[in-house]
This record gives sequence, C-alpha cells and structure tokens, in this order.
Amino acid sequence: MRSLTRILSATFILGFVSITSASADYVTAPVAGGGTLSGKISFKGAQPAPEQFDFSKFPQSKFCSQVDSDGKAGSGEGHRLRQDVKVKDGGLGDAVVYIVNIEQGKAFSADAETKIVADNCRFLIEGGPSKSVGVVFNAKKSGVKDPKVSVTNKDADPSDPKTIEGILHNPHGYDMQGKMSTTLFNKPVPKKGQTISEKVLKTWFKKDEAFMKVECDQHNYMNVWALPVSNPYYAIVKEDGTYSIDQVPPGKYEVKSFHPKLGFQTAQIEVKAGATTANFEYAAK
Repeated sequence: MRSLTRILSATFILGFVSITSASADYVTAPVAGGGTLSGKISFKGAQPAPEQFDFSKFPQSKFCSQVDSDGKAGSGEGHRLRQDVKVKDGGLGDAVVYIVNIEQGKAFSADAETKIVADNCRFLIEGGPSKSVGVVFNAKKSGVKDPKVSVTNKDADPSDPKTIEGILHNPHGYDMQGKMSTTLFNKPVPKKGQTISEKVLKTWFKKDEAFMKVECDQHNYMNVWALPVSNPYYAIVKEDGTYSIDQVPPGKYEVKSFHPKLGFQTAQIEVKAGATTANFEYAAK
C-alpha cells in the first residue's frame, strides 16, 4: 500500500511539474547562434470588394462621413467602405506571423499597452505597421507585467450642440474563438480626450487560435483586431505581406499566420543560424 502511495505521489508531482513547465512565463535570455525567419503572406486572386455600411442607419452620420484625418475619404456616397482584406503586389496586409511555444529568448521591444484610438468614427491601432491589426500580450504566459488595452476618443462635432464635447463611442472587446465570442470589456467613451484602460486578465484567451476583436456598439463598422502573443517572436506584416523575425533560437518550431477575416494557417520550420523562410497563401472565403 505504501509503495502504491509513493507511486501515486510521484506521478502527481511529475504531472504537476509538467503542467507548471508547460504554462511557465516567457523569460528573457541570451540567444546563441540565432537565425532570422522571414517570408511573405500571399493572396491568391483579386482583392475582394470592401464591406459597405449605410451611414443613415447609424448615429452621427454627417460627422462620420467626413474626410478622415489622414486625408482618405471616410465614405462612398453615403456609405462607410471598410476594406478588411487588403492586397498589394500579391501580398496580404493586416496579418500577423508568430512562432509558437518559445519559452526564452530576446526581450520584448513593444509597449505592454495596446493603444487604440477612435478617430473620425474609425478604430485605429497606434504604433504599428497596421492600423487595423495588432497584438495584445497574453497575461498568463508572456511574462509581461500588467499588459493593458486602452481606447482613446478623439471625436467631437462642434457643429452639433449634442456632441460638442464628444461623439459617443462604446468599445466592446471580445475574446474570439472561431465564430464564438465572449465579452472582455464593454465601456463607453462619450467625451473627446477620454480614455478607458483595461488590464489584460489571465482568464482571457484560454484557447488556441483565440484573438481579440474591438467593435463600437454605436457604430459597428468601427473594428480592430489583436492577436494575443506569449513571446516576442512575432511580426505584423507590411502592406505587401512581407515580414521578418530576428534572433530566433535554433530549433524546430510551429509558426502560424493570422488574419482576422481569413483565419489561421500553420507551418513547421527548423531555424538555424542564418536565414529561414516560411511563406503562407490565402484565398477569398
């Protein structure tokens, strides 16, 4: 009986150690003989037509249909045209490439806060090559202290007494798993200059291939997406779909690509000192 107890105890301890190791936080450590992973995400076929939203069905249609602050048209004859699948030189933009399950290596270089702004009735991600798609740090695995998601309202309409202090936006964050969604936060930002800040919780993004969507409950054509990452070995692709990830420790890995409308793809790679390539190709669904 004592032997059985010892065996069960040893099994429990080994299982606990295994689970603890599998869920360990990422740590910064020197990288010896590291390599660079690069490639391109391609799109097969012509760029799909943009999604169209009728401004008359939403609040503040006059203000939201103005020319955007970056000089681009905010509407197309009374409609917001949102291009979620962007193709340039055969490459797919607004996507992320990331390596799975690297537990130690180079330091994170990005801010621990994912910053989103509401600007001319658009949600935009600040500080990256894409204004539509970014990353959010996984609070359970990344080892990043107090990662956050913030949304700042930059919109006000001086011509309307009701909105002179601000256009009401209601950022609604979702934990997305396929077509299933769970609310992460849902708070209004009614005044210009107001910011809401949400701490990323360890209970967020429990499942593989989960991602965050932020949508305005007042103007649901306002969307951005963010991929949760557990290590710094990721890249938000350029407009032409190209990317590069440096200082990758030598070894065999699973690398994935993510696009919020087209989903995930997976490849197996072996990184050695020097250059390694991983390409992906998507097509319209």
